Amino acid sequence: MKKIVVANWKANLGPTRVEDWLQDFSGKYRPSASVQVVLTVPFLYLERVAGKIVELEQVALAAQGVSPFPPGSYTGATPAAWLKGLVSYTLVGHRERCHYFHEDISSIAGQVRESVAAGLQPVLCFDRGRKGELLAALDTGDLEQIILAYTPGDAVQLEIAAASDEIMDAAASLAASVGGRPVLYGGGVTPENAVDLINLEGIAGIMVGRSCLDGEIFAAMVNSIP
Repeated sequence: MKKIVVANWKANLGPTRVEDWLQDFSGKYRPSASVQVVLTVPFLYLERVAGKIVELEQVALAAQGVSPFPPGSYTGATPAAWLKGLVSYTLVGHRERCHYFHEDISSIAGQVRESVAAGLQPVLCFDRGRKGELLAALDTGDLEQIILAYTPGDAVQLEIAAASDEIMDAAASLAASVGGRPVLYGGGVTPENAVDLINLEGIAGIMVGRSCLDGEIFAAMVNSIP
């Protein structure tokens, strides 16, 4: 199975920086058949970035969440169905969405449901404290389509990688709960520890935050993964 490397731009790269990032990344990036790169991009840039990466092998797009509702009278929403053919993945349940935008279990489950219905694969973020409640809210068929991402609930741990034993234990616990679905790890991933983290037992890939904001640095990180 391919290793997955997710770059979460969050709301860090403004309009004037996107073109520079793409140029820096594409100039240094070397595709590997064993590594799938996923760029998690704000809605505003999705079409622009899609046009720029079309010739980059093993690079796909993810939306930074979607509406938990289908198309209809939901002002300000972006239904998952509208993103089909533009993105391959959606990022759902990230700590920052829950903390700052008050997304609850029902909203997260709705985003998973709408993503799967649109043929998009949800990357579903977990911390250990809410695993049981969140899994209980998801349909069995939807669970069979998700990629799990273990992201520690503590903000400090999102900047400093957790201990290897803790990561592997969390990954094993999550995978056992959902029939062995792939588990990513996100939190404090840097160019210095990326290879070690992605090679931990039970880890199918990594989610990169701060260290993905420089296109050249992120490309070099991806290139270093065997």
